[in-house]
Amino acid sequence: MFDLVSSKLVGGAHATPSMVQNAILATLPEPQFELLRPHLKAVSLKRNEILQDALRHPDAAYFIESGVVSRMVRTVKDGLVEVAVVGKFGFVGVSLVLGAAQTVQRSIVRVPGTALRIDAAAFRDILHQSPETREHMLGYVQLLIALNAQIALCNARHDIPERVARWMLLAQDRIGGDRLPVTHGVMAAALGVRRPSVSKALSDFEAKGIIEGRRGAIRIRDIDALRGEACECEQNPEGQISPFPRHAPPSSRHVTPCPSRRAPDATARRPGPGMIVVPRARTRRGAVIP
Repeated sequence: MFDLVSSKLVGGAHATPSMVQNAILATLPEPQFELLRPHLKAVSLKRNEILQDALRHPDAAYFIESGVVSRMVRTVKDGLVEVAVVGKFGFVGVSLVLGAAQTVQRSIVRVPGTALRIDAAAFRDILHQSPETREHMLGYVQLLIALNAQIALCNARHDIPERVARWMLLAQDRIGGDRLPVTHGVMAAALGVRRPSVSKALSDFEAKGIIEGRRGAIRIRDIDALRGEACECEQNPEGQISPFPRHAPPSSRHVTPCPSRRAPDATARRPGPGMIVVPRARTRRGAVIP
């Protein structure tokens, strides 16, 4: 893991600076980061929040600082299945970079955390006036396309225990610790499989001393053994084509957090399929999984 930071500040002048954790922003050249800086706002990400929904106009992009977001596709008959895992090495808002009017996938918060949010209009303007910024963002788009293809292959060819191990390793990589605050149900929903299948795989891993189950969380005790249980999709294609370094010396880039926009209660309303809840707060985030 790495922490890259910059001397640039985001937000109010009297707030306490904090390190930029997002790899996309951390590796963005200073002149281009300066274009984004005035528009970045620190927000909290609440479990089961829908940051963007399929076939909707995106209102913002989210550069993930901590936590895990699943990019999902769905069918009416079979429900949702995950096609990518997004953490501090990525961002939500690819359709804005591509100039698309609508998103094609749903982005759901699986592990709570934080992000730096930029309004869609401001992000589009910066991408239009700065080809260097757009090119930098397109490096992640290429990686995301490769990840989508790899996970599609994994879902079709690999057994559930291998996929469960792969998902935990990807989540651990993005969280940066050995404790995963996820339940069996969260993993089953992400993988598009039945919960008992996930519970059986986790029970077997625990019997081997690889993980330790806790209430609402899983602790990885032996990550090398867990890698041995996972399929090769855990390390490909990120380790081969990613334009962003996985390990790098720290620099001095910081942000000054603005007051966080608190997400609404995820259980307050249950919309029908395809609906998004618009909270009364000044944000369109916070939809609930139907």
